[in-house]
Amino acid sequence: MDLDAIQSEADEIASMMVQKQDEDLPQYKRIEENTNQRRLSFRHNLQKNIIKISDPVQGHKIKEEEHAFLHIPYYDLILEKRLGQGEVTDVFHGRWISRDHEVAIKVIRIQYLNEKVKRELVNEISMMYHIRYEHILNIFGACMEPNKYALIVEYMSLGSLYDVLKQKKIQLTWPDRWSIANQMIKGINYLHKLSRPIIHRDIKSHNILMTNNSNGFLVKVADFGLAKIKQETSRRSSYDSSVGTLQWKAPELLKMEEHTEASDVYALGIVLWELATECEPYEKIDDSKIRASVLRGDRLKIPPNVPTSFRELILKAWAHESATRPTCQQLLTLMKDTSSELDTAIIEK
Repeated sequence: MDLDAIQSEADEIASMMVQKQDEDLPQYKRIEENTNQRRLSFRHNLQKNIIKISDPVQGHKIKEEEHAFLHIPYYDLILEKRLGQGEVTDVFHGRWISRDHEVAIKVIRIQYLNEKVKRELVNEISMMYHIRYEHILNIFGACMEPNKYALIVEYMSLGSLYDVLKQKKIQLTWPDRWSIANQMIKGINYLHKLSRPIIHRDIKSHNILMTNNSNGFLVKVADFGLAKIKQETSRRSSYDSSVGTLQWKAPELLKMEEHTEASDVYALGIVLWELATECEPYEKIDDSKIRASVLRGDRLKIPPNVPTSFRELILKAWAHESATRPTCQQLLTLMKDTSSELDTAIIEK
């Protein structure tokens, strides 16, 4: 069959491929729920392969994009349980069929992207894809098909730190909290120390993910990219990018100054407070009152049962003046120097 014939019969071929997939994968009960989306996905990827053969210019462009990160077709994914909703994505527990791998699938809510935004998204995904560090969430690849854009990332069974603290199903000891704090600071420090440093810009307990391991908990930092797609979401709607993140914003950001490593450290201070208190920051307080309080230099109350070494971490991280806040590396050094003090404080309490 020649290329023109394949092109004209693309729909029929795609339908046959869906049918064959259904026959080959009877173990996946939910695979039949998205038959039409899988047919469109097979068709898109078939046409893309035709273009790579028949059109050298467009084919080169497609190949360049594919080299940026692993492209995972939508037909190779099963969306199972919905886990939650992020700023620009809907998050699902799912399966990467060809690898038989449990994953989280972050479906970007914007269905159409112009070429400029798509190119910027490809660059951001490529940057995230090539970062490999034990305390940074791994990105396995992405789906980049018409009306279907998604990130495929590792699944963290306990969800976010926010979930763990809010559900209160797990009793965290002070050593647990110290370990969680240490791991999340290591993750942010890694981003800050890259040859081209990355500022996270949206540190909060929702973006610190957890799972169990042999040492207790493994902690990973997520959602440090996608700045361009967040801007596009804000542009297309009345969405205020500060909604839901105001509680973690440094005073200088409330004055419309630029994000910096120091503003990331301030946000870490708020997350450390969440970890210490198991409370939500500024719960049920109006945004205007939060802004006024933070700009005055007021901070959340730290309960007396919080060990001194943990309290010091919080106070240093959320210092009012950005220049006086420690770097993440300095926070890690402080933790190393005071870990024995934490053990003593726990025994005394």
